[in-house]
Amino acid sequence: MKELVIISGKGGTGKTSLMAAFASLDGNKVICDADVDAADLHLITAPTIKEKHDFQGGQ
Repeated sequence: MKELVIISGKGGTGKTSLMAAFASLDGNKVICDADVDAADLHLITAPTIKEKHDFQGGQ
C-alpha cells in the first residue's frame, strides 16, 4: 500500500486538482478530502461514497 498526503498550501494553488490527478492514476484507492473550509474533491472525481461521518471538533 502506498500513501500520498497533501497537507498544506496557500488557497487556490491547485492542491485539489493535483490530488484528483494522482487519484485518477489508480483504480483501487481510498481518498479523503478533509479541507475544513471547502472540501470539494468530490466535484472533480465523482466518487462512490461508502461511508460519511459528521465531524465535531473540540474546544
